[in-house]
Amino acid sequence: MKADQAMKPIIFALIALFWSSCAFGANGPEGADPIAAVSSFVQVKLTSSMSAASSKVGDPVTAVAMGPDHRLLGATMEGTVDRAEKDVVAFSFHTLKLNGNSYPIQSQVISVVNSKGIAGQDDLGQRVRVEGDNVIAYGITTALNDGSEIRLSVWKK
Repeated sequence: MKADQAMKPIIFALIALFWSSCAFGANGPEGADPIAAVSSFVQVKLTSSMSAASSKVGDPVTAVAMGPDHRLLGATMEGTVDRAEKDVVAFSFHTLKLNGNSYPIQSQVISVVNSKGIAGQDDLGQRVRVEGDNVIAYGITTALNDGSEIRLSVWKK
């Protein structure tokens, strides 16, 4: 009887460990597309910088996914600057790379946190608003540096 009572916690712990690994570590079936066909939110950290003063249309923009979907953690996103003039910089991501696979995506900027951790400001310290993919500064120019966090809406292309 004592042996049965001692085994119950061990068996319970093993079952809990198994179920938690299924729930939190699964990436889905091999080859499953990690991007939803409909819009979902992704938080990314820029690994490149851009500014209205120095960036050109077509310049590359890169970022690393931070969540909230655990399947996308560490995925890289590649895109381009779509507009850079006066107080506006616009960009979008076109490719998500994860586990050696590339997925075509579409994206739209939802919100911005500058590289210093201040929401709603660019890296020049100016307030910004987001309209479509346009990050518009309340000043004469705008910039987002490596380390800025962007909340995106992302879906399959």
